[in-house]
Amino acid sequence: MFEDFKWYKYLKGHPTAWEGHILYIYNQIPIWKPKVIVELGVYYGHSLATMAESCLDHKLDTKLYGIDHFMGDEHSGKFGTEVEDIATECLSQYPNVTLIKKSFNRALEDWDKPIDLLHIDGRHFYEDIREDFEGWSRFVPKGGHIILHDTQETGRGFGIKRYFEELQEQHPDWDFSERKESHGLGIVTKKT
Repeated sequence: MFEDFKWYKYLKGHPTAWEGHILYIYNQIPIWKPKVIVELGVYYGHSLATMAESCLDHKLDTKLYGIDHFMGDEHSGKFGTEVEDIATECLSQYPNVTLIKKSFNRALEDWDKPIDLLHIDGRHFYEDIREDFEGWSRFVPKGGHIILHDTQETGRGFGIKRYFEELQEQHPDWDFSERKESHGLGIVTKKT
């Protein structure tokens, strides 16, 4: 199914919870035409590589930034350098991608660019998703997009579903949609 992607030869042996969203985001990128994409939580790199490949295939001059400390967490598990090494090798195939090896908060201290597409897929506790959203979404301008993975997960302390529902109540003037497959993907378009 994904054999035609450049990333496949690097990541084919590594399953991804993003599987059901790969073709969706690939096809959505040329519609949204983002100039800057930031991904919080790279892991092996399936989603970031797919977005990078779509940008290149559609001749978009997009800069992509993947931010991850590559140490793992309570939900992804703790890991050594293997995940970082695989992600780095895979993503090095895309000249439009920059990896930033920092925590999200440390990277936020230095960030000063508008973000057209923000993908939040870090630690999944309610407090973490809220902190990530509140810290980073201020860089997403009107018309920009924010996607949150795992909006259908509620076990193991996941708080994305609850936070996504709260966002809809707090921002009735924004556009919200959700893909239910592959653990859920919340899609937000800022209107104000």
